[in-house]
Amino acid sequence: MTDLKKIFHSFGINHLLNASTSGLLLFKKQADGDGYECTVENESARRMTGLKKLNGASWDSIAGKRAENMAAGDGVISGLDFESYFAETSTWCRLSNTPVNENHFLCTLTDITRYKEIENKEDIVLEILRDAEKTVQFGTYIWYHTSQQVEWSEGLYVLLGYSPAEANQCPASIDRYIEHIHPDDRERVLARMPDSFEIDQPSELEYRVITLTGQEKYIQSRSLYHPGDDANPPKITGCVVDVTSIKRVRSQLMEKVEELNRSNGDLEQFAYVASHDLQEPLRKIVSFGERLEKKGKETLDEEMGMYLDRILNATRRMQSMISNLLEFSRLTRTRQGFEKTDLNIIAKGVLSDLELITRQKEAVIRIDEMPTIEAIPSQIAQLFQNLLSNSLKFTNEAILPVITVQSEELSPTEQINYGLPSDRAYIRLTFSDNGIGFDDDDASRIFTIFQRLRGRSEYEGAGIGLSVCKKVVENHAGIIMASARPGAGATFTIILPLTQLS
Repeated sequence: MTDLKKIFHSFGINHLLNASTSGLLLFKKQADGDGYECTVENESARRMTGLKKLNGASWDSIAGKRAENMAAGDGVISGLDFESYFAETSTWCRLSNTPVNENHFLCTLTDITRYKEIENKEDIVLEILRDAEKTVQFGTYIWYHTSQQVEWSEGLYVLLGYSPAEANQCPASIDRYIEHIHPDDRERVLARMPDSFEIDQPSELEYRVITLTGQEKYIQSRSLYHPGDDANPPKITGCVVDVTSIKRVRSQLMEKVEELNRSNGDLEQFAYVASHDLQEPLRKIVSFGERLEKKGKETLDEEMGMYLDRILNATRRMQSMISNLLEFSRLTRTRQGFEKTDLNIIAKGVLSDLELITRQKEAVIRIDEMPTIEAIPSQIAQLFQNLLSNSLKFTNEAILPVITVQSEELSPTEQINYGLPSDRAYIRLTFSDNGIGFDDDDASRIFTIFQRLRGRSEYEGAGIGLSVCKKVVENHAGIIMASARPGAGATFTIILPLTQLS
């Protein structure tokens, strides 16, 4: 047979070769019979391989590997398909060899880079899915409606207690899965199965399964029906999640809730005792002490009078503390009592109550226009009362007391910065004064019940007012913060939602 290269040239085949989108290479057996060299190439082959000159190059240098079955015993090239990567052009090619005669074979290069990328992505997705199934303990399945064939993921086999060897021997099926459903739940699950075939209606169900090893698990199953089309059969895709640990934690939480309810009942009983049984003897002590003070004023010596004063003062403080504790305990988080509340009306009422001390202190109180929010009016009034009373109590004697209350709505960015949900609007109320202030390091400590930064001899009070403020704000799903400097006044910032969650 004449040299094929001459034949190609004589018929003008070179133009046809370069017009082909596939790479084409003609190889001829070398004179020594050991290997093949390229005698014909086309433009597509050069573009795919990144090699400027292929003519005269050996098969090994181009293909990058020697195919085991490339040459038959008689020297005739047998058919061969394999994949090779060309780093110069970052191209994957499928090389297909076709024998022409005993001395020549034609190699066709097909660019499969796109398919390899898809294949690699699929491998990555499958690897991520396998890792996720192991981590979260779930499995997935596909249930073909028409044929009733089922495919399970590796995670579902693991969830049901199958080892890899057992999974290979036990093909997935509807009947096999039903066998794993707990006998007490099986009828309920079977009754719900038709719901899985409702279009665009995700189905969700919680039940128990018995694994291959006899272990009982709680699972949550979610599925979605796909009606299919001419190219795809109808099917159900689903996910089965092991929620046994969640159920266990939930059960433990319910036990804790019951314990807390019992504890709250005991505290309510204590509050009843405190409000009745404790306050009554205290009232008697005060009452008889005052009578003794009145009748024995002339007969008691100075030392005995001092002792009586201390008894009465201590008893009155205990009465006040018990009253404040009861007030604090009544501030519970409940949906009862929430209503549209005009903060301007609340502020007006509080200012009226504080009118006397405001005049005595010659204080100036400036309050911005405030919105209407969903709140418990009595608790918000208590909040305003305590904060304004604090500012009027801890004034700087050297300067005129000035108290300001500012109101503004939070921007979405500010809500994010405060860690607040974006599904509600919030307002910020700022109570500022020019009083004696406090060390900013004590800003969090002042909200602790009975915590006092000043001695009782300097300022009256039980140290519970700001604790009540904190409880009120928390009851309204808000935030309260404080900042100050000694001698430079204090600022209390309150963040409240305009509406409460139902």
